[in-house]
Amino acid sequence: MNAPITPANTAVPALDPQEVSLSRTSTWSGTETADFYGPQPGSDPAYAEKLGDPGQYPFTRGSYPKMYRSRMWTLRNIVGYGAPEDTLEGIHQSLAGGSTGINIVFDVPTQQGIDPDHPAFGMEVGLEGCSVPSLPDMERLLADIDITRTDVAWHATLFAYTLCAAMAKRRGIPLDHIQGSHMPDHLQQTLSGWGTRIVPTDLAHRATVDCVEFCVRNSPRWALGMPQAYDLRERGATPAAEIAFGMAIINKTMEDLQTRGLHVDQVAPSIAWVSTSDIDFFEEVAKFRALRRIWARTMHERFGAQDARSMRLRAACHTSGKSLVFQQPINNITRAAIQSFAALCGGVQSLEACTYDEPVSIPTVEAREIATRTQQILAHEVGAARVADPLGGSYYVEALTDGIERDALALLAEVEGMGLLNAVESGFIEGWMDEANLRFEEELEAGARLQVGKNCYQAEGSHIPPRFAFNPANTQEHIERFKAMKRDRDQSSVTNALRRLHADVREGRNMQPGMIDAFLASASIGETWGMVRLGMGQSYDPYNTVTCPFDLS
Repeated sequence: MNAPITPANTAVPALDPQEVSLSRTSTWSGTETADFYGPQPGSDPAYAEKLGDPGQYPFTRGSYPKMYRSRMWTLRNIVGYGAPEDTLEGIHQSLAGGSTGINIVFDVPTQQGIDPDHPAFGMEVGLEGCSVPSLPDMERLLADIDITRTDVAWHATLFAYTLCAAMAKRRGIPLDHIQGSHMPDHLQQTLSGWGTRIVPTDLAHRATVDCVEFCVRNSPRWALGMPQAYDLRERGATPAAEIAFGMAIINKTMEDLQTRGLHVDQVAPSIAWVSTSDIDFFEEVAKFRALRRIWARTMHERFGAQDARSMRLRAACHTSGKSLVFQQPINNITRAAIQSFAALCGGVQSLEACTYDEPVSIPTVEAREIATRTQQILAHEVGAARVADPLGGSYYVEALTDGIERDALALLAEVEGMGLLNAVESGFIEGWMDEANLRFEEELEAGARLQVGKNCYQAEGSHIPPRFAFNPANTQEHIERFKAMKRDRDQSSVTNALRRLHADVREGRNMQPGMIDAFLASASIGETWGMVRLGMGQSYDPYNTVTCPFDLS
């Protein structure tokens, strides 16, 4: 392996990735435990076919034989607010508090491909994530982070990879050296409330296939978080629907990648399913088990996978933000702890625990530290990491696993019967989630479903925790700096790069190289995505406020 490349012009020593290992394999009272527990050999003829030991096909009981005994999950905290410099400060605080991975979220304008000087936006810039509208801003954000060694996960679909790739090229780093992950599932943006005006269905699917193909061919150390099923669950999908809609996206993407000459064994090992863990502990454990079984059989039986890495699904999990309650928010610590425990009993590979104050504001430093300590307590005191699939063999959990699998496969067949893109375009999937949301709300109102503090056990004068605050002057300075960058750059270089990108998209070539070149030429995200939209026959600006300022003739 080549020696790591140290980033140039670092203001402080480069951040090193941290490792956490299992502290003990015995119980709290001292009883030694095995790697896993199962039936006596030969006592259950269906065991190998339906369950198998952890690390064995169909991976129902876990992706690896020893699970967290051999490698702990990555303990993550999500950070993102204000200008790049603000978020970089938050990254340092998160790592100092014990996080082993960095998760960065973009603000809404960046995620939608909108520049911070867009006339329809203002206060939204940097409000619920970090504003990163250009390559210089990405360089500021990652000023002291070695992208060949540090595990940076991007809670973003657009631009995360192409901006990192452009930065790597500017630093002289080969693309096959960079590591990290992002979520190239553009269809979930269409399904998660943005709609087809912001992310048209054909554009969303084309962008996903282009991105996955380019990453697999050029950056094998870069992980692809898809499907982005977390947002589908937050939007209203049930555990079975999460699997059904997510597998429909995976299957369609895999089929189109096969037509481009890629084999499943080239693609699937790079994929990590992005999931949630909601409040029903046993149901979420069962969901992860059913998901792994469906994934393994689909990759092997439908796509012909032979590599165990293709059939052995990795899962990245964030506990459910939707489940958190504004009233009596301190109770959310308990909710996040239970959801984290479910994810670990379900066998995920990375985990972010929600902070208790998320319904109130951007997480405070104290809240992020509590979320980190929650995972550490689960690992080192509760014993969540000791034994693989600790609930395997439970009549209840096995019945739930089978039921979720059955319901997921039935709904998947319905979606694929009408065609995924048609199911998205027609509104079938969003309508399904709308109906699930309606039932949920009706049950809350009728008292058939109880949420402590919200519709029962309410308290007068519930304590509201302090809100997170940062200096808005930094964001305004960031916007002015961005305007100056656009004013002072080489305009002809920008125009030429954007013309080439537009031609690539219009003529059916992979859009990723053109996007990288556009960022290197100092194009902004709004300008770059505007060219992609125009090449796909859409308006330059999804809000129809800004017209294309470039001559494409």
